[in-house]
Amino acid sequence: MSQHVRILVKLRKANETPRLAHFTECILRHFGLSGGKGHVHVCLKDNCLEISDNKFAESTEVMVKHPSFCPVLHISQQMVANLPEDIVSRGVDVGAAVVLESCDGSILLTRRARHLRIFPGLWVPPGGHVEENESLLQAGLRELREETGLDLSPQDCINGRVEPLALWESVFPPKLSVGLPKRHHIVVYFHARLVAGLTASALAERVKFDPGEVDACAWLDRNLVTSIANCDDDNLHSPASLEHLPSFYRALVLNEDGKQCVAELPTSPLFRVHSDKEDEQERVSTGTKFALQQFLMLSNT
Repeated sequence: MSQHVRILVKLRKANETPRLAHFTECILRHFGLSGGKGHVHVCLKDNCLEISDNKFAESTEVMVKHPSFCPVLHISQQMVANLPEDIVSRGVDVGAAVVLESCDGSILLTRRARHLRIFPGLWVPPGGHVEENESLLQAGLRELREETGLDLSPQDCINGRVEPLALWESVFPPKLSVGLPKRHHIVVYFHARLVAGLTASALAERVKFDPGEVDACAWLDRNLVTSIANCDDDNLHSPASLEHLPSFYRALVLNEDGKQCVAELPTSPLFRVHSDKEDEQERVSTGTKFALQQFLMLSNT
């Protein structure tokens, strides 16, 4: 395995030399994306993710978004002054995640282990940090393998391709009302649609997740995914009616002996929206909802 070197974000504008993004710098505001989302051009180069508002060599155009409550959008100079030096000097890290779609249209989500320092207990696509000299896609597929035991490649996907889906500006804690920022990431989401034969049930038989990272995983059908994507953390809005959805869904979890088993989990936590208070309630992360929205838009075209 490659040495763990932090892959950081660099910002570039026309006629300017790319520079490392500051930890407390809002990426979208830097590029004048005042509506909370927009398109940028990105390329992983020399172990940094370069982001620009203009096309450049080998770059890919992709949507980027953050929530209206993004902490680095609203942080004050006094708050910045109160940050520890080891935090304020961190820069902006890069992560990669894979929205994995089975050939029969289900999406794989994993629940982050409760002991993790950031975003414990949240449902997210498999993903994590990028290692030195890895491509973003290699990082996403490696994290998928490490977290779930699913060893997949682009050859397992339609047309042999895994496409970039979107970028998400992620900060933890996710609201200033919860606490001052400790981590700041740009997460690169990919969409992988699997070929015939790789159904959700067939893949569930192959899952062997890492309890150090994940304590549950589930294949969610399109109805559930659509309802989750319609939950609005910005406006604290949940779907008006969940009556058409099942009360429980099937997941792989850890039992009391720490062994993987099948369980029926209640559906309602998947539709929780983030509150203004510190909590570790089970829910789907805000960035995941955005990625699912982008997936649904793509699959409807």
